[in-house]
Amino acid sequence: MPILGPNIAQLQAKRDFAGLVHALKSKDIRTRCNALRALGELRDARAVPVLRDWLLADTAQATEQTEAAIALGKLGDTTMIDALFEASAISQTRERAEIAAAIASPDRTYRPGFYVNRIAADEYALRAAIAHALAQIGAARAVEKLFQMLATETGAMANPVKTAIKNAIATALKNQDAHIAPFLCEQLQHASVDVRECAAQCLSDFPDARTIDALLDAACNPNEHFTVREAALVTLGRIGDVRALPDLEALMRSDNLGLARDAKQCVSAIRQRWNLPTLTGF
Repeated sequence: MPILGPNIAQLQAKRDFAGLVHALKSKDIRTRCNALRALGELRDARAVPVLRDWLLADTAQATEQTEAAIALGKLGDTTMIDALFEASAISQTRERAEIAAAIASPDRTYRPGFYVNRIAADEYALRAAIAHALAQIGAARAVEKLFQMLATETGAMANPVKTAIKNAIATALKNQDAHIAPFLCEQLQHASVDVRECAAQCLSDFPDARTIDALLDAACNPNEHFTVREAALVTLGRIGDVRALPDLEALMRSDNLGLARDAKQCVSAIRQRWNLPTLTGF
């Protein structure tokens, strides 16, 4: 921080909202990031539009936008759900463009590999922060946007980002009641394997007749991806509903040895829960 720069900690301690906003004009990125972080810590609703503008600003760097996303999560304003999702989409577009430029640069001192990794890492941190912010907001619409993020994530660090999104979904669902179950069941029909697998895993906390039927449909569908069928079976075992036993016991005879094994484990879990006799001959 510059010697003559604003003292962000002091401004935060004094709850000097205007001073923190003014600090965002600093030429020093560390000062701006610290000011954004402090605005989130204040939990002052007046910061919401300021943080939104910074999150979506064309001139802001990814590290600054990450701080803005984190701050918005702390404020928990449901009106920011769409803005956070928009920022995620912008991040992916920018990542692709900047990586393409780095690879295409004729300047070999540019070290494309290094810059590609740095670009991807910065954008990963931003999208992970956005996912966490949506989880903190926790509304049903935030859950929907998280599933959309999961379906559309294709960045250079897609797997780590998807893991962050899945963790955020699990966190957000802790604040939901049974009304979210139909939405999760619908996700079992989504075009994305990642979305279907995640939905199957999440349904264990929302057991009802429709949930059981939807999971059995996924588990018994020979055209479904193995990871989705496996997730559905694990969830059925956790729910432990005896109504699923006939279909699950039929799956134990599957030619797919992995699926048959998972079905057997699921059946065993349900039978143990209800003190039913163990099946023999499998």
